[in-house]
Amino acid sequence: MKLLYTFLFLILMSCSGNGQTAKNDKLVKALNNSTLETRGKLVEISPNEYRLDYYDVHEEDSHFEYLSEKGYQGGGPSWLGIIYGAIQMSDPAIHSEISFDDEAEGLAIWSSDKESLEKIGRLIYVVKSDENIMMEAIKVAEQAGEME
Repeated sequence: MKLLYTFLFLILMSCSGNGQTAKNDKLVKALNNSTLETRGKLVEISPNEYRLDYYDVHEEDSHFEYLSEKGYQGGGPSWLGIIYGAIQMSDPAIHSEISFDDEAEGLAIWSSDKESLEKIGRLIYVVKSDENIMMEAIKVAEQAGEME
């Protein structure tokens, strides 16, 4: 009987979750793969301040129409949500290193940590190259109220 209770307890714990988002292996691996292409334009503002600009609407492989058809804004506010979701699915600690400035068409991400912005550029590359990962990131962002 004790074994049955232990088994039921383990099932209950695994179903209840701990509030954390499941990691995506492809996104996690992208964080430290410096050979992976990055998306966006990294700008050095000063020796301790950097900005990553990402304007999907100006990309040849823009997802603006795709996102709009799904009911999202399609520009900066949508990409803020997608990137938020990708960060949560890879390394949530990055979120404390950055700040977002979304605009209608695009997104500027600010940080004093250049490496965090480079990682985000790689996350964008992965998200844009894998529609399933993009949809997972959107789902995470929606659950957090970060998707427009």
